[in-house]
Amino acid sequence: MSRIDSKYQDAIGAGVIAASGIAVPGLFVPTLDMAGVGATWAVMIGAIAKKAGHDLSLTVTAKLAAAGVSAVSGYVLGSKLLTWAAAPLILAFPVAGVPAAVAVNATLNGLFTLRLGVACANKFSRPNFHAMDAMEFALDISGFLIKMPKKEELVLVKDLLAKF
Repeated sequence: MSRIDSKYQDAIGAGVIAASGIAVPGLFVPTLDMAGVGATWAVMIGAIAKKAGHDLSLTVTAKLAAAGVSAVSGYVLGSKLLTWAAAPLILAFPVAGVPAAVAVNATLNGLFTLRLGVACANKFSRPNFHAMDAMEFALDISGFLIKMPKKEELVLVKDLLAKF
């Protein structure tokens, strides 16, 4: 994945920006982070589906977003635990530590949002895609969300955030 289809650029870009913005308060209140990202993803998925010419119900978009949140929850929880384990270091060096922790959280939120958005755009763009395929797609979400970040993905997240 090196680029976003221009048809979906606005929907995915807005999702990445919103999810990354949620990361700031979400660093300190993890449930806010997951709830905010879930809502952001549901809106993004709906926008992508609409651009692809599909009318997915709110229930289906919410289930896809919930599947994504469930897939990344363990990963995010682990990163939050590492962040909080580093709290003494952050408190000792707050000028560097807090912004670094926020940057990591924002990058993770943006990266997962980017991956989900691109996967939805690719799936929904298939000529033989039907709304019923969305539920099968929900089962596959963890496979593409949880993997080591590629440099090109991180650059794309940075580029999307730079537009904001």
